[in-house]
Order: sequence, then C-alpha cells, then structure tokens
Amino acid sequence: MGDKGIVRGKRLANESFEYAYDQPYSYELGISENTIVTFDLVNVGDKQVAVAVNPVEKGTIVEIDYEKGTGTILETESGIKYPFSQNFLKESKFEKEQVVKYTLVMAKDTITAVCLVAI
Repeated sequence: MGDKGIVRGKRLANESFEYAYDQPYSYELGISENTIVTFDLVNVGDKQVAVAVNPVEKGTIVEIDYEKGTGTILETESGIKYPFSQNFLKESKFEKEQVVKYTLVMAKDTITAVCLVAI
C-alpha cells in the first residue's frame, strides 16, 4: 500500500521475483495487496526498480442495475469490490457474472470502474 512497496510474482519458468516499486498515486490507481499489475524495470544504482506500475483491471460483475447504469465488480485476483458506472448497460449486453476489463478512476473520493469491456 502507498506509493512505495514491493511487487512479487513468478516468471513463466516458475522462478520467483521481487522488486521494490515507487509509483505515484498508487491508491488512486487501485493498487493494493494481491492486485495483478504490469510494470517496467529501470536500473537505480545496482538495483532494478519497478516503475509504471499499472493494475491489469479485470474482474467479474457481481451486481448490476440497468436503470441506474451502475453496479459492482469483484476484482479477479485481489478480491476487492469496485463500484462501476457505465451508460447503456443493457444495450451493451453486460450481465451479472460476466468477466470484464475496465479503467479505474477517482470519482467523488471513490475509486470507480468505468469504460467496461467484455472479455
């Protein structure tokens, strides 16, 4: 949590990695424990540091209100629930239990998913 932390994971060869990161506005980007992210590596002295840390933003619609154009998404890896807002949900054929990608924005002091795309 915060703008500095550690990204951990495994490479395709099942080799573990761990890098420090320094990403401004981590909270506003929706980065939290267990969030799947992409990042670039830069050399700082004799160490590599993760930068441009960006959530993958993939989840499942768990609640949907077609009339209001709102609902809730459960982020796949971290288990965080985000409210979402999108016009024309019914016409776009979004439905409960559908997996979607989205963009997180800070709206009225709440991190909110927008720009939903079906996967």
